[in-house]
Amino acid sequence: MDFMEMVLIDFNKNNLDQFIKNDLNIQVDQIQSSHFYDNRSENDIGFQQIESLEEILSPKGTGNILLSQLNLGHTYNDVMIVFSFDEESGDIVMNFPEEELFSGEKPETMLKAQKLIEYILNIKNKYSIEKVRIGYEPAMDDDTCLVEIDKEMMDMKTIIAKLLA
Repeated sequence: MDFMEMVLIDFNKNNLDQFIKNDLNIQVDQIQSSHFYDNRSENDIGFQQIESLEEILSPKGTGNILLSQLNLGHTYNDVMIVFSFDEESGDIVMNFPEEELFSGEKPETMLKAQKLIEYILNIKNKYSIEKVRIGYEPAMDDDTCLVEIDKEMMDMKTIIAKLLA
């Protein structure tokens, strides 16, 4: 099974808690597993124990959450989110089975892709994210990246065409 991946590159750590609460809107019953390392207590903790992700990932940190489902413009099942942050910014990687996007008839796939890109463009603008890469895991590799959304690449039709090519 192949996995699709979205990478929000150089996400500002100051926006992390707002993004988690307001945009991802993660519910406790969606969490299948989670793992974070708390630098202060030097213990592994779960997402439910975290009041501020920004604090837990400071000064540097990583963590992950496996969700039964997550709405990214369309509801995707089995979504893994990995957070990797240094002092000021980091990458947020969202990963889900490719059939979550590429299943059903062509109009259905087109609609799912459109809703996903609308969601990405919205959060890209809202949080001043310089670059978002979407592709097969690992999307950071040029040969598995389908589309890179940056200042020059903002046209929804072009992005969807590259994603579905």
